Amino acid sequence: MSLRTAITPGAVAGTALLALVAPPATAATADRAADARAAVARTTLTFTVDDCDGCEIQLVNALRTQHTDVKVWSSKRKKVRGGEVRFTIATSKTWGMSVNVRAPWEGQTGYVTNVAWRYNGMLQGDPVTLEQAVTRKKASACWEGVRRRNVTVPLVVEQVEVDGVAGRVPGSIAFVPETQLWLKPMREVVDGVLGSQDVNICH
Repeated sequence: MSLRTAITPGAVAGTALLALVAPPATAATADRAADARAAVARTTLTFTVDDCDGCEIQLVNALRTQHTDVKVWSSKRKKVRGGEVRFTIATSKTWGMSVNVRAPWEGQTGYVTNVAWRYNGMLQGDPVTLEQAVTRKKASACWEGVRRRNVTVPLVVEQVEVDGVAGRVPGSIAFVPETQLWLKPMREVVDGVLGSQDVNICH
């Protein structure tokens, strides 16, 4: 038994109109595939740092935009071994990311040391030495981020003396030796040392 479907002129016109309005299936599929790739894009970040084996590194993201509220994300803490530490994270988490550093020599500072991505007076690509860093008054803990799959970021972490909970104690200064693209805010620092007691909200 066969079924016959009656096709009226109105139905044909409606089908033609739908064909004009609806995007081609192949284009829609390509768009969905692109969205899926963007959603799962990941980046492997390798931080290299001399004389800091045993230092703990943690990544934190707290990005605020005009269209989104702050959603805090943080990685597990990882220890520097053999002069490096590696994280594989969603690429989107690098945008507005800050980096916490805890060194074995640190006393009771009352805060967590942050990596300075940029000091006042510096532009992207400018080299930064320890002698320069300790003279700076402001710094950004917020990285603009990357879109590449593999990125190596050199860090400088040095022992310095800081005001702690109960007087002067060993602390750390942490920064990138080449100024990176950064996000606001620029926060006040003491002798170049950038530290926080809460997450850094970037924008």
